[in-house]
Amino acid sequence: MGEILGLGLTHFGGFMFPDEEMAARIGAAMKSPKLPDHLRDPANWPARMREEWGSDKGAAFAAKHKTDFFAGVSHIRAALDDFKPDAVIIFGDDQYECFREDLVPPYCVFIMDKFQVKPYQRARGIGGPAINIWNDPLDTVIDYPGATRIAKTLAAELLGHGFDPAYSYSLPHQDYLGHAFANTLLFLDHARQGWPYPIIPFAINAYGSALIREKGGLDGAGSDDTEMDPPGPSPKRCYDLGVAIARALKPSPWRVALVATASFSHAFLTDKNHRLYPDLPADRERFAELKAGNYAAWRELPLSQLEASGQHELLNWYPVIGAMAELGQKPSYCELLETYTMNSNKCVALFPPAG
Repeated sequence: MGEILGLGLTHFGGFMFPDEEMAARIGAAMKSPKLPDHLRDPANWPARMREEWGSDKGAAFAAKHKTDFFAGVSHIRAALDDFKPDAVIIFGDDQYECFREDLVPPYCVFIMDKFQVKPYQRARGIGGPAINIWNDPLDTVIDYPGATRIAKTLAAELLGHGFDPAYSYSLPHQDYLGHAFANTLLFLDHARQGWPYPIIPFAINAYGSALIREKGGLDGAGSDDTEMDPPGPSPKRCYDLGVAIARALKPSPWRVALVATASFSHAFLTDKNHRLYPDLPADRERFAELKAGNYAAWRELPLSQLEASGQHELLNWYPVIGAMAELGQKPSYCELLETYTMNSNKCVALFPPAG
């Protein structure tokens, strides 16, 4: 019988860079013509946001935010190393990287012997070329092994369970994995102890109605004059996908880690807050449900509610949550890192095998 380990973390790119650059999204938001004039003055921000911003534009808070995050990641990486998986399945959103105008599936399993990442491909420094916390060259390329046999078996089993996953033996439009996967792998190996585990990238169209319209939010290309795109898969469908994944893997001979990679709400997706800061009350609700193991509450949420709170990327968490519900696995470690200035609230979680 197989065993399954659940992990959750963010792929927030700011953690790669110096503290003074981590609040760069605030600067971009302040320049937006859509921002109400009164919010251009920090004196009109929420009190906690002003505290985070301080007199150094958030640098001191960024240092603590980063330290807390990597402490959590060290905890879940230790659990991963103890588990020694045969494969690590990473659920990550595609932000107009491999999913583009020519084909947008709800989700896709990538099946390859080897994957490349260029983790600093989209680096954006505020004072010249971006300097990362590892002092890596910006043209760094990292190779990761794939788990083709397990990936093929999973795709076939999902078809037998009533799901129709797209699959691909290559990466469309680019020869490297998208940022959600690249950042997650970089963070899980942030201490540079090495990465020996074969991976299966499982891309999800979490941006749905904004994927093509706003180019996934990566380049600020949004247009109010363009019709919305068709939606992404529903929370219920992604949850049930996770249930099916657990049922497919449990009878197998493999030890598999399932990794949810995404922040909770994102400032640049939260229209109710003028895209200046994330939806902390909604994130606290989702976190309380998650920590209590109340997974059914997640399943019943409509996609429109997630999108209204800028929680589009929670769809990356849903397959893991569905699998944990099916297997009866509750979080042994679950922390929410709250912020107004660092673009998104982040959760780090560990779901060990039951029993």
